[in-house]
Order: sequence, then C-alpha cells, then structure tokens
Amino acid sequence: MQENLEKMGIKKKKKKIMSFISPSLVIRHKPTRIEYTVSKLIIKKGKPIIIAYRYSNKPEQRKKKQFVNIYLKDFKSYEPV
Repeated sequence: MQENLEKMGIKKKKKKIMSFISPSLVIRHKPTRIEYTVSKLIIKKGKPIIIAYRYSNKPEQRKKKQFVNIYLKDFKSYEPV
C-alpha cells in the first residue's frame, strides 16, 4: 500500500506525511479507466482521503463536476495518469 501512496505523490518520512497529493493531479480508476482530477487531500482520524472530481458525461451537464471520496483502502485501485 505504501508503494501506491508514493506513486500518487505522498512521501513518508519517519511515519509522518511529508508532502501530499497535489491538486490538479489526474488519477485513473484502474477497473473502469475513468479519470479524476484531485481537488484536495484531507486527513481524518489519521487516514488520508482524496477528494477528486470528474466532469459529467451528459451533454446537458458537461460543466458540472461529480465529486468522489477515495479512501486509503481504495488507493490501490487508482494510478497517476
């Protein structure tokens, strides 16, 4: 799991997070190949949660963002693009 965190931009030193996933980083959900843009990273109860979005694929809602929370247990399902 640490490898996936490092791949996505989190670097750990002495069990502390040194930097975080940067906003505007594009990540892909491996099973569906859907791409998301990272909005921010929050830490809740010591665990990181990525807030990401993608734009709607419906023509009438093209500019509407759809947000998703990506929890630590799901990081392995995502990769940087």
